Amino acid sequence: MLWVVAAVVAILYALVGIYAGLAQQDIVARPATVVCEYRVDLLRDRLVAQFDQRPQQWAEDDANAAADLSNLLRETQALCAGSDTDLGRRIERLIALQRDFAERGRRHADARRELLAL
Repeated sequence: MLWVVAAVVAILYALVGIYAGLAQQDIVARPATVVCEYRVDLLRDRLVAQFDQRPQQWAEDDANAAADLSNLLRETQALCAGSDTDLGRRIERLIALQRDFAERGRRHADARRELLAL
């Protein structure tokens, strides 16, 4: 009996977590439900994960993933930049770092192609 109760509680906990995560993504229908601090922290962590990749993966990385991150940054800026000046500065800095990282990846890929052509 205890196993059944524990399983039901675990399932309910997972469902609530999934619902909360989806609510953060549903910015069009309910922009008031977006927690800007949380969203900026998630974007920062995602950008850190991208920075932690090996340079060889920069060129090989999926272009859609980079575009998705760029879109998320712009959406977050549109939703949250006006609510708090500190958040606005953090978002601007994240956008600048992501842009620099993408440019560095393009330069790295170009240099690698040139080296392989020699």
